[in-house]
Amino acid sequence: MEKELLRLSETPLHLEKTWESGGVPVLTAEVTLPRCGGKSRRARRFDRYYRQYARAYLKYCEAELLPRAAETMHTALERSAPWSCARAVLAYRVTLVRGDILSLYTEGREEHLPPRLTLRRAETWDRRTGFLLPLTAFFPPKTAVKKRLVRAARETAREQMETGTAAYYPNYGALLRRAYSSRSFYLADDGLHWFYPMYSVAPAAEGIVDFSLSYGEAGPLLPAEEEKG
Repeated sequence: MEKELLRLSETPLHLEKTWESGGVPVLTAEVTLPRCGGKSRRARRFDRYYRQYARAYLKYCEAELLPRAAETMHTALERSAPWSCARAVLAYRVTLVRGDILSLYTEGREEHLPPRLTLRRAETWDRRTGFLLPLTAFFPPKTAVKKRLVRAARETAREQMETGTAAYYPNYGALLRRAYSSRSFYLADDGLHWFYPMYSVAPAAEGIVDFSLSYGEAGPLLPAEEEKG
């Protein structure tokens, strides 16, 4: 009997938490992550992955953001300056559901807490097995994936610099190679996307730097089977 494909629940995983300093709320966190909610081993594995992710994010908020939020509040009070409770929001976006493939990314935004930061990570799942798929799964064997993607990123960045549509650090060519991660990718209808963290290759105004390649026979390979609902 053929296994049923993983399907996302209409009710995602949702958590909220507030931290105080001196009895005053200084940081709130809101987490919304995907959830299957099924009873199969694959569904439980998927849900466990994102429950662990949610817990890790809340620990990050408490360890890294809470001290900064408390310091920001106390500094503002000492100076009688305007102040807003810091806020961390982690949410997800599904970018492709096609055949056996489910691809998505999550982004964590930090508000009222300098320096401005957005964190992104992505996962592409095999809906039949319930396991994560590596970037190499979408290219023919022996493809030099990193070399190809870094070269494409450099070409795109150079064009953007020449047309004034984006800004990069002067040594962006080397940075695109050093900051490259084979885990920072997702699939969408228009092709494969790979991205770089804020501040890694470009000024903060550029946010998370995202590049893409269209699907083709030489890769990235388009998942063949269309999702039927």
